[in-house]
This record gives sequence, structure tokens and C-alpha cells, in this order.
Amino acid sequence: MRRPAVRLPLKRRSREYKLSFKGSNVTEVAPRTLNALIGCSDEWMCRSLQSVFEEKGYTAAREGSGKRVLQLARRGIFDVIVLDEPLDELPAVDVCIALRDDPIFDHATPIVITSSAHATPKTRAAALAAGAWDYCSQPLDVDGLFMKLETFLRARRELAVAQEKCLMDPTSGLYTAFGLQQVSEQLGARALRRHEGFACVAVSSSATGNESSKDPGQSDGDGFAEMASIVREQMRKSDVIAQTGASRLAIIAPDTDAAGVRLLVARFQRALDEASKDTTLAGRFRLQAGYCAVADLAASNLNLNQLVQRAERALDKVSAGGIAGWDEVPLA
Repeated sequence: MRRPAVRLPLKRRSREYKLSFKGSNVTEVAPRTLNALIGCSDEWMCRSLQSVFEEKGYTAAREGSGKRVLQLARRGIFDVIVLDEPLDELPAVDVCIALRDDPIFDHATPIVITSSAHATPKTRAAALAAGAWDYCSQPLDVDGLFMKLETFLRARRELAVAQEKCLMDPTSGLYTAFGLQQVSEQLGARALRRHEGFACVAVSSSATGNESSKDPGQSDGDGFAEMASIVREQMRKSDVIAQTGASRLAIIAPDTDAAGVRLLVARFQRALDEASKDTTLAGRFRLQAGYCAVADLAASNLNLNQLVQRAERALDKVSAGGIAGWDEVPLA
């Protein structure tokens, strides 16, 4: 049976403006094209949905496997996710549930389920309960759908503004990137006056052993949260920790040099290894770290934001399980 036609709308470019924060001002910088992920097992329908989103100015990627859609969605690079039922390997509702329960997934990402079957109150309720933002039956009302998406994405942008100005993440209890910047300014002022050493360590984890071959439907979110909790327990009271990415931590360590940084990271790894004996971590993670440390912050002519940036760039160059300072990695 031929799938119902999807009415193509008038072409209208979709753009998402990135926000830049400077002081108390919010400024708009260059717009970017919105990204859509389409999960659909029917080739004809998948191409139709892709054409619709591209006509609206989106960059659209499509996948026929529910498990593969789940893997891609967790990377956090999509602004909208559309799931067409029936979906191979993993049903759309199950994909929604897995994303809803994943603490690392960006829950401000709109998820829409479409279906060629007649929408009953029961199926619609099941989709919404699973975490879908909308449930649409074929034939698809394209103009109505994109009006809703504009509303969803506008709310998402406003949420991003509020989150950027939040000092603490309420879920993890860690400082946000904005909170880290605010606290760093206070700590940096003291270090400048006292000519103290200062270090920033950027930390992430890599999967080892059975973790790298785990089922795609499982989440890394719980493991990362547990790892972050263990790292926080091992910190000194003077240290400050923030989550700067989906699986990254940044640690500000006053009065710490390069040798102290290496001791700190080694202590973190020992604690993770010890915890793996009686927790669900089960030896799954090895830490890798990049850092930038100076003996005298005043003499270095660097501010703490620059230390953080250098530590993050050093981490980008480190292999799994390694540690390196800013001056030890090739930056070309």
C-alpha cells in the first residue's frame, strides 16, 4: 500500500542564532543551519521527509534503524528528531523512552513521531508519555508541523540563554561553564595578588573492555555521572569543578603546579579503580586529561579563562588514558 503523500511547503530557510555572552549582554553572532535527524524504515517516506526538511532550509540526515537513530541522537548535534513508525530494530516509542531517561541527552531537543496508521488516543498518549513532543498522523500537515517546531526551537533558545547564566547545574550539582567563569574571576584575583601558582585540568573518560562493545541502547550518562561524583569526592576543598561538555569536566586548582596536576589525576584514577570493585562502573572508564599550569599567575600574563581554554585544547590532543600539558602537545 502506497504511503500517503506529504505536501511540500513553500521554501523557507531555517536558521538558529548562536548566542555570545559578554558581561551581562547577550549578542547574536552568525546564524547556523538547523540539523534534523529523521528515523524512518520506509525508503519512500524517508526521502519525502528529508525533502520537506531540506525545503525548509534544514540539513537532514536519515537512518532506517531505531538503534542507529538512538546512537546518533545521543551525540547532541541535532536540533530536531523525527521518528516515523514503524521503525526497524527499535520502535520509535522505545527510542523516545531511552532518550528521555538518558541524563546526557539534551532534553530541549524536540522529538516528533509520525505514523501512517490512524492515531488513536491510546497511541498518541503512549508517544507523549514516552517523551515525544508531538504525534502526527499521515497525511502530514507540514505547515502546521513547522509552525510548532518554530515555537519549540524558540523556547529551546530561551532555555539556552537561561542555562548559560546559571551558576550550577541542578541535576549534577556541578558548576556550569558560566559558573566556572564567575568563580574563576574571584579565585584568579586572589592568585594575582599573592603571586600563586594556578592550574586548570580538563578531564574526560574513554571506554575500556566490554564498555566499548556495549549494546547501543544503553546510556553512558549514568557512568559519567558516577565518574564525576567520584572525581568530586577526591578534590580538595579549594578546587572548583564544572561540567563543560556532555562528558567533560574542568577543574580549577589553586596553588597547583604541573607535578601537582599529575598527582591529582592519578588520585582520581585510583579512586575510579577502587570504586569499580563494588559499583556499576566495573572498570569501564580510563581518564585522560589535558592541563595548563603556571607557577605564578601574575607573571604568566594569562587569565583563568585562557588556562581553561588551553587545558581543553590539550585534552583534545591526548590519546585515551593519557595526560599532557599545554606545552607538551602539538597544537598545529
